[in-house]
Amino acid sequence: MDRALNGSGIRDTARVLGVSPTTVIDTIKKKEPLIQQTNERLLQTLAPAPVEVIVHKVEEAEIDEMWSFVGSKSQQRWLGHAIEHHTGQV
Repeated sequence: MDRALNGSGIRDTARVLGVSPTTVIDTIKKKEPLIQQTNERLLQTLAPAPVEVIVHKVEEAEIDEMWSFVGSKSQQRWLGHAIEHHTGQV
């Protein structure tokens, strides 16, 4: 359970512990009734700040993406990010 709370995925946790991913999932499901958001009260009081998105053309960038499921496989979520490469010239 500590590995899941520290950002390790199911497969990573299973590999490190030497168990199957199914065992990890079953263990997490058994603990689910006891799990609460760490800052649940704080999260309920916060109003999200507006997000400003700035888009501009660059010469070269590195792009990566990651995905995960939220609740079920039908609720797949993607996150993409790009990092601009600077050539050192001004």
